[in-house]
Order: sequence, then C-alpha cells, then structure tokens
Amino acid sequence: MLDVMNQSEKQLMIKAALVTGVSFVLSRFMLGNFLFTIPLMVLAPKISDRRYALVPVAAVALLTLIVSLFQARGALSESAGRLLLVIGLFIPFVLLVASAVWIYLDDQRTMVRYLASSAFGVVVSIGLVIWLSSGSELVAEVDAMMLEAFRALFVQLDGGSGTLSARDLEKVYRLSVMVSGSVLAPLCMGLVGFASFMAMSYLGRNSEDFSKRVATWSVPYETLWVFLGSWTVVMFLIVFKAPFLGRALALNVALGASVLYAVQGGAIVMHFVRRKGLPISGGRLMMSLFLIAFLVPGLNIVVVFLLPLLGVLETWIVFRKDE
Repeated sequence: MLDVMNQSEKQLMIKAALVTGVSFVLSRFMLGNFLFTIPLMVLAPKISDRRYALVPVAAVALLTLIVSLFQARGALSESAGRLLLVIGLFIPFVLLVASAVWIYLDDQRTMVRYLASSAFGVVVSIGLVIWLSSGSELVAEVDAMMLEAFRALFVQLDGGSGTLSARDLEKVYRLSVMVSGSVLAPLCMGLVGFASFMAMSYLGRNSEDFSKRVATWSVPYETLWVFLGSWTVVMFLIVFKAPFLGRALALNVALGASVLYAVQGGAIVMHFVRRKGLPISGGRLMMSLFLIAFLVPGLNIVVVFLLPLLGVLETWIVFRKDE
C-alpha cells in the first residue's frame, strides 16, 4: 500500500512539474499571457492539501520574476526602467494572485471565489491609475518612452506612408492611454473570470450538472446600487467635464459592476439554451461570448451592452423561472 501511495505521489509531482513548465512557457507568449494560469487551476483539485496546490503557482511566479529581471537587467539601474518592469508584470501577477486565491477558496461558492480572486486586480488597477495620473517626473519620463515606442510601432505597421501626422499620432496615443486607464479594473475582472471559467469548464466537461450550475449564477442584490450609483456619477462627471482621474475611477467602478451583471446575463442566456434543449455546453457558450466581446468588432457591442442589461433587468423581471 505504501509503495502504491508513493508511486501515486511521484506521478502527481511529475504532473505538477509538467504543468508548471507548460504554464510558464505559455506566460512568455502574448496570447498565452492571458491563459497561462488555467493549467494551474485545473491541476489544483488533484492535490488534496490546498497549501501544496499553491506551490506550482508560486513556482511560476518566481520563474516569471527571475526571467523578467534578467531580461530587464540593463534598465534596472534607472527608475523609469524599473517602472516599466512593474507595468510589464502587472497582468501576469494579477492573474497569478487571482489563481492562488481561487485555488485556496475551493470550498466556497463560485461567485465568492470570483469576487475574492478579482479583488487584488481591482485594487491594484485603481492604485496604478491614481499613481500614473500623478504627473510626477518619473511618470512623465515613462510616458515619453511609451509614446516613442507607440510611434515606432505605428510607423512599422503603417509602412512609413505617413497617414497620420506626429501631432495626430500623439492624440491617438493619449486617447488609448485614457481608455486603458478607464477600463483597467474591469479588464482584470474579465481576464480573471475567463481563466477561472475555462478551468471550471474543463474540470466539469464530463458532468451533466455543470451547465445547470452555470444557469443559476447570480450576483448579490446589493450590486444593483453600486451599478446604478456608479453610472449616475459617471454621467455627472461627463456632463460637468470633471478631470480625467475622477472620470476614470468612476468608470472603473461602473464597468466593474457591469462585468458582474454580464456574468449574470450569460447565466440567463444559458438558462434559455437549456430550456430550448440546444446542444450547447456552458463552457462553449461562455467562451463564445467572451471571444465575441474581445475579438469581433461590431458584434462585440451587442454582447458588451446586452449581457449586462439582461443581468440588471432580472432585478425586476424574472427570466429564470421553471417551466
């Protein structure tokens, strides 16, 4: 019996090492940078002790930090170089912390796990937006470096045809920075939600109960006041032309609440799919909605606005009632 247990433990250790390696390799690619925590969350339920289940997450975090420090070693002597390193590590470490929280809270309800997993990314996003809006000398230096990189990238993509003047190009850059600052927290929530759901979907791929559970997801009633209040504040700030920082913070809160209602809206869609008996699994439906929202211009507007609206309307209209 002891030999069997030892053999089982060895196989699990080998699998954990392989998953750690796959996760780290994925993190080195642009697209994989948004997916690399999924293998870690899929592996975790196979490890009985939650503390040991966090070891692969810590290993990937350590490897990511070491490699990033090595690649940026020439710029670490300057403050601007260190700040650029922090910005570059922002998304990977938000997802790593989120996966660690998700794994540790495996005995909690799905919505509780998701909110807790997203909390770090939301708080750090808001802190980062406030800091980068401070206008300090260091931030100005990094901003100038990123503007030059943006210009070089645009010239390369444009083939040097000079479609936009230097002034117009800077306006495009400023607009992209403002938009990024206004959606950073909900973007983190979306990425955390996608990775967590894909892990859950894979683990429940052979369970007939998974789609049924997805169809029952709902957000706490109190979220309605955050949603309505934050969007009201956004409208006032826009009408009275408030400074960017105030508008950005209000938009982050409002869009964050909208992400939660989009999850509820997706659950309502899954409910109707099940009622109609359509052969679409919860994992396939949610992945399709996520990909449309991020990758299909035009059609994504329908998903981005319709799903949160559907989720909010269920406060007054009961969509999910049994036949």
